[in-house]
Amino acid sequence: MSVWVGADLGPGLEIARSLPDLDLLDIAYAASRGGARGILFPLAGFGRTTKYSAELFDRPGLPLLTVSATIDELGTHDGFASAIDRILVTEERGQALRNFNRIAEFRSQLTGAAQELAGLVEPEPTMLKEFARTKAQWVFFQTNHICDAVNVQEAEAELARLSAATLIANKLNLRVALIGPMGRDYSAALASMPHVEEVFPTPDLWLIALRVGWERAIAEFRSFMH
Repeated sequence: MSVWVGADLGPGLEIARSLPDLDLLDIAYAASRGGARGILFPLAGFGRTTKYSAELFDRPGLPLLTVSATIDELGTHDGFASAIDRILVTEERGQALRNFNRIAEFRSQLTGAAQELAGLVEPEPTMLKEFARTKAQWVFFQTNHICDAVNVQEAEAELARLSAATLIANKLNLRVALIGPMGRDYSAALASMPHVEEVFPTPDLWLIALRVGWERAIAEFRSFMH
């Protein structure tokens, strides 16, 4: 199964504070031309203080739109634009979810809606089984611990933990995506894990794009995965 690369535009909101001419819509188009399957954008970025809206990303030539949000942020929105293809629920500051009770309630409100629901979850069997009860379609796993490993043994242990979690997720009918730093050393191992369909390599893509541009950055990162 081919693994798709997605572009996380969230860091661009911070960068735009210092570089107001930075246009994340231009980045989205460039990433799409480079082969990105999707773009990730924080729901909080669609507000009065920015020039962006979900509808702005609902244009020909742009990939699927996933928005990330906490459950409290979701509660402040009465509805979701049809431009949004998937909702990724996290804790504050992009941390993994700790409680799924309100996720199940929110999922029930999406009945009949076009959006898919995902959650950022620790790759542990108990957490995955509990999350699966929410009837969400996707689970996202963070890759931070691999790049933070102090030695090869620790990194290999984290790779094994993630790989086991992808197998469990598949058995629970959850589709799998990875998000976070992967680096040249671990990209191939992460992409070859069973049932992984998408990766959002932040901040890897931003670092590559600063050097070669966004259109080429997607292709260069894909070369790391093989």
